[in-house]
Amino acid sequence: MRILLFILLTLSFSLHAESMFSLEGINKVYLVVEVGGKDLPKVYKTEIMEQLQETTSELNIDTGGFDQRSLAVLVSESYIGSLKVVTVKLVIGEQVRREGISAKSFALTYMDSEQFVLAKGIDLEEKIEDAMDTLLARFSDQYEEENLKSDKVSINDEAFAKAMDYETDYAVALQRAKKEHKDIMMVLVANFCPWCRKFEQRVLLKREVNLLVQKNYIPLIINKEKGGFPKELDRSFTPIVHFIDYQSAKSYATSVGYNNREEFLYLLKKGKAQ
Repeated sequence: MRILLFILLTLSFSLHAESMFSLEGINKVYLVVEVGGKDLPKVYKTEIMEQLQETTSELNIDTGGFDQRSLAVLVSESYIGSLKVVTVKLVIGEQVRREGISAKSFALTYMDSEQFVLAKGIDLEEKIEDAMDTLLARFSDQYEEENLKSDKVSINDEAFAKAMDYETDYAVALQRAKKEHKDIMMVLVANFCPWCRKFEQRVLLKREVNLLVQKNYIPLIINKEKGGFPKELDRSFTPIVHFIDYQSAKSYATSVGYNNREEFLYLLKKGKAQ
């Protein structure tokens, strides 16, 4: 059993290494989602397609109409010994022409995957969503690096703050907090932090979360690599969330790492009682 787990982890690690594929020049794709396996409900196809559409929209990749190049998510189950393993693959398939041959051949020009063991009691929907978040984060990072160059815009920066009405300046947020008699909810993020992006997309962007944040706090988001906040509020990992008293400017509660929506709503509602 331990050997099988080691093989699975080794395979997973090798697939997560720096991609040998190029995404340069990919500006149009046809989206495909296939879910196979008796323990994998087909209803997941809709949720996965929504994630694909959101990511390609953010990257300005055209997905309208049919195209010979497909960006596909393939979800399947298999066995490694007695372990049932779910594999989530993100691939690009297209017609390519080999040098010296006039006819085109179908080829996979991009491939990445995530795997997990389908154990008893596991939240399958959340595990698939986690796998998709990880795959799409790596895909987006590589795509932006190869195509957007210096024009790259991180969701962790001004774009997110503007869309969600967050402050980006600590001093301005503190001044506003004193004026409105509201505590500050400060979110510290970092470059190349998939858990920060996951927290933003799956928690902070949710309507019920943002309504509670805007009602009770002055929301502030800062890329900690740019500075501009009291250094005693820094931690080793991101994302970091501090709840700061508007009178004393002291943090009375801190959350380090990812919280799902339910966990974070609990923190917001608890307030200074936490």
